Amino acid sequence: MMTSVPFIRALRLRDATSLVIGCIVGVGIFRTSSAIATQLQSPTLILAVWVIGGVLSLCGALCYAELAAMFPRSGGDYVYLTNTYGSFWGFLFGWTKLFVERTGTIAILGIVFAEYLGRVLGYRAEVTRWVAALGVVLLTGVNARGVQWGKYVQNFFTVLKVSALGSIVAVGLFAQRGTEPLWAFSSQVWSDLSIWHSLGMALIFVLWTYGGWTEATYVAEEIQRPQRNIPLAIVSGVLITTGLYLLVNTIYLWYIPLHELPQINLVASAMMEKAIGRIGAVFIGWMVACSAFGALNGYILTGARILYAIGQDHPVFAKLAVIHPRYHTPAVALWLNAVVAILLIFTKTFEQIVTYSTVVISVFFLMAVLGVLVLRRTQPTRPRPYKTWGYPLMPLIYGMVMGGFILDVCLKQPKESIFGFGFLALGLPLYWLSRTMR
Repeated sequence: MMTSVPFIRALRLRDATSLVIGCIVGVGIFRTSSAIATQLQSPTLILAVWVIGGVLSLCGALCYAELAAMFPRSGGDYVYLTNTYGSFWGFLFGWTKLFVERTGTIAILGIVFAEYLGRVLGYRAEVTRWVAALGVVLLTGVNARGVQWGKYVQNFFTVLKVSALGSIVAVGLFAQRGTEPLWAFSSQVWSDLSIWHSLGMALIFVLWTYGGWTEATYVAEEIQRPQRNIPLAIVSGVLITTGLYLLVNTIYLWYIPLHELPQINLVASAMMEKAIGRIGAVFIGWMVACSAFGALNGYILTGARILYAIGQDHPVFAKLAVIHPRYHTPAVALWLNAVVAILLIFTKTFEQIVTYSTVVISVFFLMAVLGVLVLRRTQPTRPRPYKTWGYPLMPLIYGMVMGGFILDVCLKQPKESIFGFGFLALGLPLYWLSRTMR
């Protein structure tokens, strides 16, 4: 039986924007450069793939803004997919979020937080996963006590992480110790067919790093004036982050030789150490740990709202829709997310989680964006407080690029893709069970 306890609209526009930026700027910008450089051996191509990721994310964000204004309910993509394609696809999305994408992202953020904290505190590598699990438990407890506490943590750490990115750019420019020529590349590189495949693989990590622009949609019932504030938060968050990412990656490439970059996992610390010495590496280590911690908080806060939404509609997950009578939070959903994420922390590597979670969830992002086209035809009279700028070009661009991206990854990483889609298929029996319980 679902509870009648309501959510509290405690999040203003600045809180929603802070949530979007805080979730986008997690750890990818500090962690994925080595994986991208493994695929691409040209500074121009590396910067190009970041531009592609930003443009693609903006196309998706503009479409989500329309959907969020149409359906201002907690649950985001789940609500849009259910209203567009039916309960079957909404259920599979929720299942995928629980056991693949969302919990995988929480696991990655926990691991990278612990990695950077270990770099500054000097504890042994064997302790890393335990520290990551402790971070997940701590922040789940904070968010279970009320959305206000989650908001305070989010806003504080978003300021810190934007400061961290700003410090990388400022120190890099003023130290003037970069030596790498950014534009030294062969004009023939774009004509090499293998480059396009490599771009597709690099895009996996870039899109994961841009991931987070949907986060405000998941807490729609806790945002004031959601039909106005959610679209503003999504679009402005993507634009601000894209600019920051391009500046930071330019500094990385100026300081770190391209042939060394694939071997440097903690690229932000390496760059700051080159610029101002050991103190720079220690400083950025703390800042990146704080950034990861803040993003971890954001994904924990929003992830439970997806499970809350699916629990409202599907009896098999009904307990996840229960709102705590005192704290007004989906506490059961929060703790279930934590348990699954901790299991992933101890069983999967960073690259595996990124690959299998990004590919599978990209299918649902593609369906949601194309849903803008579908709903314009099937529900033409439904109020649309915001309409996608550049329609129908934006959903078509996103659809074509994302479709090609999914196909490319499935061909080049078949094992990880099969693993992710296999978990997706495991949700089918639960869906049928849930239907029998109605």
